[in-house]
Amino acid sequence: MANEFEEIAHSGGKISFNIKTNDQGHTSYQIGWTSNRPVPTVIFAVYALPQGIPVEGIQLGGIGQKWNPPPIPGCFPVFISSDSEGKFGHHCPNCKGYWRSGPSPNLCPYCATVAPGYDFLSKAQRHYIRHYCKVLNNALSTVENGEVIINMDEVADAVGKESEKPAFYVSEQSQQRKFTCSACGEFNDILGRFGYCSRCGMRNDITDFEDITVTAIRERLNAGNVPEDCVRDAVAAFDAFVAQYAKQLAEMVPLTDRRKNRLVKQRFHNLEELRETFKTWFDIDLSEGMKDEDIRYVALMFYRRHIYEHNGGEVDQKYLDDSGDTTVRLKQHIHESRESVHALLSSMVKIARNIHNGFHALFPPIPEPIMTFQENKERMARYEKERR
Repeated sequence: MANEFEEIAHSGGKISFNIKTNDQGHTSYQIGWTSNRPVPTVIFAVYALPQGIPVEGIQLGGIGQKWNPPPIPGCFPVFISSDSEGKFGHHCPNCKGYWRSGPSPNLCPYCATVAPGYDFLSKAQRHYIRHYCKVLNNALSTVENGEVIINMDEVADAVGKESEKPAFYVSEQSQQRKFTCSACGEFNDILGRFGYCSRCGMRNDITDFEDITVTAIRERLNAGNVPEDCVRDAVAAFDAFVAQYAKQLAEMVPLTDRRKNRLVKQRFHNLEELRETFKTWFDIDLSEGMKDEDIRYVALMFYRRHIYEHNGGEVDQKYLDDSGDTTVRLKQHIHESRESVHALLSSMVKIARNIHNGFHALFPPIPEPIMTFQENKERMARYEKERR
């Protein structure tokens, strides 16, 4: 897999325009595509005006299936192939963010702008479309019978070289966080760590927190790491998790400036305040399905994070005043057990899921990609069962 911000070569191939002119002087053309490079290749297509302006995606379908008609007469069908990893770069028309995913995103992973897939074409792809249309226009006006080729192998071979690039040069760039959406199975490669799946709109924060962060802390605990350090890191990670959803809510829900500032400029070190804020402002119940004693224990660990992070585990008056903990005394050095920290992590995951589910109750993901993914999984499961 490519490193951060590494240029990724085009998958190559050759696009041919086969021009034919009949006895009545009518010119027609056929488009062909071939490739023999040993890399993954995916193709999609758009309709573009002869000037090279994309106006609609083409539903290629299967063999024998007709394409959807062009929205404007005289459009050219433009075939666009992937990078050498089978992925495509995209630019958001709203926030201008760049990412890689499959060929047909439905929304921006950064700002959640929803738009047709062709609106998310990358700058390089748009440049290629203009060149493609220019070549086809010239071929139709100058060639009576013959073949004109756009050699994308030259594009693929030019990556990383100092020599002059072809006029239709296209490449992509790896980003920082590569994840496969747990809801629809789409690959995403985004800048930063957290974002929406560009296919279905499900956020990746919960999977990151549960499968990566919490799993890593559990492994540290089982390997003999200090439980108090694990409490500190777990609460800090949860704080960062909450901050992501708070930021999205501040951007997407109409709020007063005071409430927006509370969500984006202050941390949630008090679990009771966090519960109250999310419940009264957004009707998101952090404690749904949880026992009261588990919620109280998580709240206590929020306060203990302070003394583990700043006091070396020694109780100070601030902790006593804020937490109301009567089981310890001033200056006492406190400890946690491995079992209690595992229980804390399980409770944090439940709260995190409640936040995630509550957020997507307000901003539901796109159902079609999720349904298709689930149907494919069920179909594969039946197939595997029948093979046994």
